[in-house]
Amino acid sequence: MPRRTRRQQNTAEDDGSVRGPSSALTSFLREQGINAESVRLRYEENTRREQEMAEMDEQLRQQQLDTVEEEGIGSTEGVSATVSVGLPDNLGLDSDEEVYEGDEEDGEVVRIRERARAKRRKVDGEDGDLDGSHDVGKNYCIECDKEFVVTVYSKKMEKYGRVGYLCPSCTKIAIRRERLIKRTEIEARKRRKKIAAALLDKQAYSIPSLQDFCVKIISDNINDVDLLGDIGTNNRQKICRILAKKRSLDSKTMQLFLDPSMKELEFWDCSKIDKAALNTIPSYCPKLESLTLNMCGHLHMDNLLYYGDKMTNLRYLNLNGPFLINNDVWQDFFDSKVGKNLTAFHLRNTHRFTSDSLVALLDNVGDRLEELTLSRLDGLDSKLVYDLLPHYLHSMRHLELSYPHKEDLVDDDMIVNLVANNGEHLETLILDGCSYLTDQFLVSGIKPFCPNLTKLSLNQLDQITDNGMTQLFTDWNINGGLMDLNLSRCVSLTDASIYKALEHSSQTLVELNLNSLSGISRKMFLRLSRNIRFPLLTSVDIGFVRSVDDSALAIWSRIAPRLSILEVYGNSRCTDKAIVRADLRIIGREADSI
Repeated sequence: MPRRTRRQQNTAEDDGSVRGPSSALTSFLREQGINAESVRLRYEENTRREQEMAEMDEQLRQQQLDTVEEEGIGSTEGVSATVSVGLPDNLGLDSDEEVYEGDEEDGEVVRIRERARAKRRKVDGEDGDLDGSHDVGKNYCIECDKEFVVTVYSKKMEKYGRVGYLCPSCTKIAIRRERLIKRTEIEARKRRKKIAAALLDKQAYSIPSLQDFCVKIISDNINDVDLLGDIGTNNRQKICRILAKKRSLDSKTMQLFLDPSMKELEFWDCSKIDKAALNTIPSYCPKLESLTLNMCGHLHMDNLLYYGDKMTNLRYLNLNGPFLINNDVWQDFFDSKVGKNLTAFHLRNTHRFTSDSLVALLDNVGDRLEELTLSRLDGLDSKLVYDLLPHYLHSMRHLELSYPHKEDLVDDDMIVNLVANNGEHLETLILDGCSYLTDQFLVSGIKPFCPNLTKLSLNQLDQITDNGMTQLFTDWNINGGLMDLNLSRCVSLTDASIYKALEHSSQTLVELNLNSLSGISRKMFLRLSRNIRFPLLTSVDIGFVRSVDDSALAIWSRIAPRLSILEVYGNSRCTDKAIVRADLRIIGREADSI
């Protein structure tokens, strides 16, 4: 007879049912009478209670909505919560106040919930009652002390050191007040932006005139206007400049500013005007005497040759950026009838104007030229050709030689000879970027030969020193005073020379630029305050001068009664607390944020 294991023997001794191995948890649940059927029944009971609570919550919420509509609160803006005071649900209970499904006493459930609500009201600063005697949903308005029912639409606020809710009437008033404050802030922000934009344009922000409104409307709708009619030359130029600033001047809109009676034409942005449109200028304006084309990269060689054939009255030509015109075309233009009649020639930013082009200009009109500008011409790289200028130019009133291709192209000897031949007529001398110049041209050139000089610009001349500037402005009796002085980035200059320059031209100065002169100290401003006045000065740039602070701004405001623009970029000690005149526009302060 086969042997049976002990496990088989124990199983045979049971009541005959087949059972597998069971854990301690399974045995415990079986002893407590917990099985799958009881779990299912409990789950169904819990689901039924949740449905009943949801139905009660919906009914109470609908009643509150009806109440709010009757009281005039129709807006639900800003409301994101759906729980109202007094709702009979268990969503707000603390974790240690949970009601188990086995509780059968409804009164006990209600008392637990009331205690939870009272506890939450106490945390929020409301008067709670732990025994459940508090009126559920009742409150007093923190503004008018009126009793009302708190709903999800009631506005919560802090006042008089306590937190509370507003009644429907006060809620409407508070919402209206907040909207008004927000609207006012938006309008103030827009106004600050307009003031800042006007300030950067060096203009005063004011209510525009009716004429300005009309000009703006025409500018905004320029593509829909076929004929402007007789609006006057000044308004026509104003509209043209507005379009250029907005980059809206193109081949179509430029036709509106061409008139057969015009003698002067200025287009300050020709980047969107094509070759064919530029060719129409001589046809529409046969009497043109002055032509200015800025950013004229589309100006073709054929255009310039056409101008040289048709513009018989042209005397003044100002071109900026005509890089398509080569050396041969420049020579042909200067050899033409129009080129030989020029008395003013201004050229900037092109690399195809070479030494041969300049020689052609000097051979044809050098002895008649009254104005000449040669700026940023990389193709003009011959020192010998620059040295020819004093031999050809004898009647100059305006001379600008700025930013040569190499710094040694413009030296002291050439400038001294040039001003010696033209000093009697010379009114404007601009030598920006000619960093090879030293004190010699100041002492030996400008001082003895320039009695009528009114504008002197020496930007980035880092080799001129206090010695040369002091000698120039000390006992410079033949000159009555400068109107425009630019010493920006002349880093070797200090108080002594700057004071001498300002002392000499104090009665005639209109514009002054002392940007980036770190050698200026606060003592110079105090000295100016006690000794000098500037009756005609209207614009001053003292940006990136470390000694400038609020007291310096106050001094300039007092000693220059007509000063309208004061630029102080980079001076961190200039604040809005400076005591200055109300009509003085200070540009570049860090405190003037939008």
